[in-house]
Amino acid sequence: MTTATMRAAVLDGVRSIRNRRVPIPAMGPAELLVRVLASGVCGSDLAAYRGTHPYKTAPVVLGHELCGVVEQVGAQVTGFAPGDLVCSAAFSPCDRCAACRGGAAHLCSDRANLSHRGWEGSLAEYVVLRENMTFRLAEHVDPVAGALVEPLTIGRHAVGLARPDPSVAVLGSGSIGLACVLAVRRSWRATVTCVDLGPAKGRLARAVGADRYVDAAEEDQAAVAERAGPAGVTFVASGHPGVLDQAAAMTRPGGQVVVVSYFPGPAAVDANALVRRELTVTGSALSTPEDFAEVIGWVERGLVDPRALVTHTVELAEAAEAFALADRADGTVGKVVIRTGTREG
Repeated sequence: MTTATMRAAVLDGVRSIRNRRVPIPAMGPAELLVRVLASGVCGSDLAAYRGTHPYKTAPVVLGHELCGVVEQVGAQVTGFAPGDLVCSAAFSPCDRCAACRGGAAHLCSDRANLSHRGWEGSLAEYVVLRENMTFRLAEHVDPVAGALVEPLTIGRHAVGLARPDPSVAVLGSGSIGLACVLAVRRSWRATVTCVDLGPAKGRLARAVGADRYVDAAEEDQAAVAERAGPAGVTFVASGHPGVLDQAAAMTRPGGQVVVVSYFPGPAAVDANALVRRELTVTGSALSTPEDFAEVIGWVERGLVDPRALVTHTVELAEAAEAFALADRADGTVGKVVIRTGTREG
């Protein structure tokens, strides 16, 4: 019997993506086979590409910011049917641990992640998903917007952990920082200031609703803090050295710092500044089904268009070029989306 195959972009080494034909993944009874339409290149994908991700390592098919059409459903799947347009979380919770039983599945201690332990990601024609990580989208949703629901939920979750305040700063104008801007705009009235490097990042920040942009390439740290603050809430969406001290400096006494970025290693911080200014520091991890429900509602009703984050769209055959673009450090590249197919198949 001939094994059915599909096209996939395989990470086969550091900064090496190759297009290959691989077997279409087998589907279990509680799983769905999804034909991928579009996938975003995430910061964690980029870390794996650079060889710095803690567990996503070559050879592997990356990708978890996805939108696709359900092709088949397992015998135990009850909430989906072939033809449904869907998006997905990056992980499947175990549904057994204390966090899952307590309603905090995003903090699951035994979650399974796409692109890990043999579970290939969405930079391919097909991906297998589990029912507890999959979310239905209305038919009119553009697949690129559908693929960006997942990163937007990360920003929505961070904003949901913050105390509403009329003055907001966002450190980092990558896709997660901009997702925070979009979520703040939907959640409360505020003046939002973004901080990053270079004018291109400023154009992206303003495109999604930031009121002000501070180019840290043109200012020293004290000047950046003065121009961006004092903020009642500062979102940290960058892992560059010194970012936590920078956040503390621009947050008013009694304010809140919400950390949504991951760091390549232990991050130093002047704890005395946190104490002296009586700042609350809150970590924000991943997102919940409630975040997905809210963001999907925003996108379906046209209240938020995450496509404003996108600067480059390419086809699956150009995945190597897509990662090379995302890997550039000149500040000119926003979200890169890889299109895989069309709704017609």
